Amino acid sequence: MCFAKVDQMLQACPGLVTLGLCNDSRLSGQALSGRTGRGPTEDLRLKMHQMVDSFCNNHQNQPEGQEQEQVALLQLEDDFNEVLLDTVDLHYQNSNQESAPLLPEVRQELRSRVRRSSVPSLEDESVEVWDPRESFYDRALRLFQRLLCCLQQKWQAVLAWVRRMVAAGMQALCSAVETVWSVFQDFCSFVAQVLRSAIQA
Repeated sequence: MCFAKVDQMLQACPGLVTLGLCNDSRLSGQALSGRTGRGPTEDLRLKMHQMVDSFCNNHQNQPEGQEQEQVALLQLEDDFNEVLLDTVDLHYQNSNQESAPLLPEVRQELRSRVRRSSVPSLEDESVEVWDPRESFYDRALRLFQRLLCCLQQKWQAVLAWVRRMVAAGMQALCSAVETVWSVFQDFCSFVAQVLRSAIQA
């Protein structure tokens, strides 16, 4: 099955309406990029979808060894972390335009906690047996499950830290992280659903 089949599933999936990813039945990056007036969370959904699209397009027809696959997945993990952190910052700014901007040291601490999280990263995990006979979609589902699980654990730890900051007057930052966390959880469920549909088709 080609990736076009998955893109068709993405476009037809009713979950797109609830995720707010588009204002019609199409989910192509080209169609979405033309939208105007998107808020930070809408941009986040679009960017995450585009990153998954790019990963699949770049790797579905390129049989790779485990080392190359791991490098690509680690880069995707970094890309997800960056877009999530940027969205937290934007959401905070948009929600608190009359308040003082987020202190640089707080912003830096937030980013540092994501990068130095005690949760094992993909790079730290034990090496799995790589089977070249495994189909692209089976492998993609397995890899994304690993990636999303790792990111969820990291951001849960960050959210717990932010909630402790509420007592120090950081309610707005907590709200921004919680909003981004909710969008990311929806996206994780959506990606798993689409990949499972592709495998079964």
